[in-house]
Amino acid sequence: PRIPEWARRWWNLDRLYRENYRPITFAEYLDNRITTEAGKTPVILTFDDGHRDAYEHAFPLLRKYGMVGTFFVVTDFASSANPDYMHWDQIQEISRAGMNIESHSRTHIDLRNRDLPKLIWETLGPLEAIEAYTGKRPRFFCYPFGRYDDDVIRVLKSEYMLGAVTTAYGKTHRLSGAFTWDRVRIHGDTTLAQFALLVQ
Repeated sequence: PRIPEWARRWWNLDRLYRENYRPITFAEYLDNRITTEAGKTPVILTFDDGHRDAYEHAFPLLRKYGMVGTFFVVTDFASSANPDYMHWDQIQEISRAGMNIESHSRTHIDLRNRDLPKLIWETLGPLEAIEAYTGKRPRFFCYPFGRYDDDVIRVLKSEYMLGAVTTAYGKTHRLSGAFTWDRVRIHGDTTLAQFALLVQ
C-alpha cells in the first residue's frame, strides 16, 4: 500500500534527528550562528505555499523533535476560504510556537516580466500582512514556481529583504548568492533511502 505522506515526513524528521542534523532559520545562517552546537549539521527545512497539511502533519512533527521549520505562505491563500491552505489563525499559532513565517508572494503568479506596480503589489503587501498577523517582518522570499528575473530581485532588495530561494537543485548556500539560493526538493513519494542520499 502507498505510505501516507505524513508518515514519510515522520521517517525523514526522525532520520535527521538521529543523525544530528540541526534545523536552523535563514536568519541564523546569515548571522553565522550555525556552529554553536558541536557535532550538529545545520539544515534549513522549508515548506512552500502554506498548505493545510503542513499545519496538520509537519508542524506537530517539528514540535515533537524540537525543530524549526520555515513556512513560505501565499497571503491571499491564507485570507481565502480554501480549506486546502492554512488560514491566519493557524499561521499565527505556528509562528507563536517558534516556526519561521516568510513570504511566497500575494497570489503565487510568475513574477517575471511584470511592471513595477505589479511587483510591489505582489511582494510588499505580503510582508505587511504577515507582520500584522505575526508581529514579525519577513526577510526572506520564495519565488513562485522558482522563477525570477533581475527586476524581481531589485524590488526585493528595495524592500530590505535579505535573501530568496528558488526550486533549482543544490545543497550549499553562499552569502554572495543570497537571492538565488537553491534547495533539495523532497516529494511525497521520496523513500527514506532516497531522502538519506539527498541530504548527505
